[in-house]
Amino acid sequence: MDEAQARLILQSFSPRAAQDDDPEMAEALKTAAANPELVRWLEEEQAFDQAVAQHLEAIPAPFGLRTRILAQAEETQRTSKFRWAFRIAATVALLLLVAQGVGFWRASQRGANLQAEYAKEMTSFVQLSPPLQMEGSDLGQIRNWLAEKNAAPAKVPARLAALEPLGCRVLSFRGQKVTLICFQREGQRLAHLFVVDRAALPKLKPGAKPIFANEHGWMTATWAEGDSIYMIALQGGRAAIEEYLPSA
Repeated sequence: MDEAQARLILQSFSPRAAQDDDPEMAEALKTAAANPELVRWLEEEQAFDQAVAQHLEAIPAPFGLRTRILAQAEETQRTSKFRWAFRIAATVALLLLVAQGVGFWRASQRGANLQAEYAKEMTSFVQLSPPLQMEGSDLGQIRNWLAEKNAAPAKVPARLAALEPLGCRVLSFRGQKVTLICFQREGQRLAHLFVVDRAALPKLKPGAKPIFANEHGWMTATWAEGDSIYMIALQGGRAAIEEYLPSA
């Protein structure tokens, strides 16, 4: 094996990974050991990789990135033309998520402020025009489509149901399916209804008052009803969102 071949193979070398079952890697390492210049090059490569990893650990993964990547997975699998773009996006998302460390995700799974994370992640998804899997203005057809997808059933508040539906899609939060239905408000403004099984946010109890939050100009109201967690998100203040709540 010549030096050029050894360099190419050693670009994927990791001192923490088992190399015993890779004869090409073993031969490349043997070639490097006999070449002082190649040894220095390998040390510099490893130092650079470590510096990049440390830098990534300091970068916070933006909320909603994971949700938006997963939301596009089904469409990407059906459209081979854009499969390469999904793979690149998925790789970037994976790097960012890994950089957060196992501790962050363990804390999330334990339910530490899970409701706030849910509101922030879902709202970040609709801050850009959300891609809908099913478009239509018939709420009955929307419910039928969601039932076929085994998504969380949506008991739409009466005043929200009076708006014109635009369509729906299914998202995911911590392994739970999330129903999203979009409605047209006055002008070009939208109102979004999210529904997820109460197992996703077990601390929220039916009968409790809605929890209000503001995420970058988007107001959310979250409450538990029966076996489901409901959340409305729209642009506006608390008075605007209270208009569509069941008790309004």
